[in-house]
Amino acid sequence: MKPTEFVKVNGQFWGEHLKGVGEHLAGSHRNELPGPLLFPRMMVLTETPDWNILELVGVSREYRSLDVRRRKAASVEEYFGLGDGAAVVALPGENLFKDATVATEVGRRELVDRFPGADKMLGNEFVGPGEQLLQFAPGNYSLFDRVLLVHTVGASIRVHWTFFALAIHRSEPADKYLAFLRNYAQAADHLDPIGTLSVPVGDLDLKGSPFASTYLGHGLPDSTVDRFLQDNESILLSAFDATRLIRRPFLERQEDGDALQPDFILETADGNHIVGDLGLPLLEGKKHHRTTSVQDGAAALARYADYFTSPEHRAFAQTKYGVEISDPRKLLVIGTQDTVSPADVTDAAIEIVDYDSILRLHLAANS
Repeated sequence: MKPTEFVKVNGQFWGEHLKGVGEHLAGSHRNELPGPLLFPRMMVLTETPDWNILELVGVSREYRSLDVRRRKAASVEEYFGLGDGAAVVALPGENLFKDATVATEVGRRELVDRFPGADKMLGNEFVGPGEQLLQFAPGNYSLFDRVLLVHTVGASIRVHWTFFALAIHRSEPADKYLAFLRNYAQAADHLDPIGTLSVPVGDLDLKGSPFASTYLGHGLPDSTVDRFLQDNESILLSAFDATRLIRRPFLERQEDGDALQPDFILETADGNHIVGDLGLPLLEGKKHHRTTSVQDGAAALARYADYFTSPEHRAFAQTKYGVEISDPRKLLVIGTQDTVSPADVTDAAIEIVDYDSILRLHLAANS
């Protein structure tokens, strides 16, 4: 199937399917659902030399026609995350994962400790040694329907929740692919249609600006770091079980008078701290948007952590912000489209989470 055919088939199927769900289920069966019915915001179609990849991203309280983005990747493994060693799951033939977690052994151990809401998202678990999650082989389909992917490289961890992703080998014809999608949709529970999510969320407001995917900068062109943190404070607090967010702290270096300024510091409920940067295309100045690679973000986080190894610097932070920080966790928030290679984080010991996954952790923490 050529990439142009892949675009056409997905546009036809998902437009009809999600519109029908929005018109029927969200109205007449609303009281039978565990919570509000959530829809994706964007359809991302990725071409590699041998595979076509579909991913539905973003979280929206109401159905809207999906924005469409096309991109390329060097390989299907690069798209889903490279690693070293044996794969946790080999993927020959046809593979279906629904409401599941695929994680390395190290990643699984760290997951719930670092992300308290994740225990409500685990579902069926596929856990194994090594640092590579998936090994693709020529076959029909590999489908990830609400699946949490947890990679580790050394002491670094990468968490990515897939709303709906599907990799299909390019040898598959378009008509068979469309039939596969229709059959999969028809086999789903009537109250749990594919490409949607329904979770009990109490009194959470799901209509605000945070519920738009940051994929490829969607929804971010006019947002500054300060505005982003203001809009998303409650989300960051609940996703990381934190009680306080310090925006743009000014960390003066006693030895030379210069300063460091991470985007935020979170104080967690257990008294620990997370120093974080936003690797997102946010507005800086009137026209410039920041561009932060994973490597640059990891290097900056290392400088912040090193700052707190000094007793003088710890005393400065205590006096200015009322926090006692000695060994903070290091967090980089990235866009859903960003790929992470082992070389980016081998010696970094950081946590990497895309913003759509933070939204999902926030929903889980409040369900």
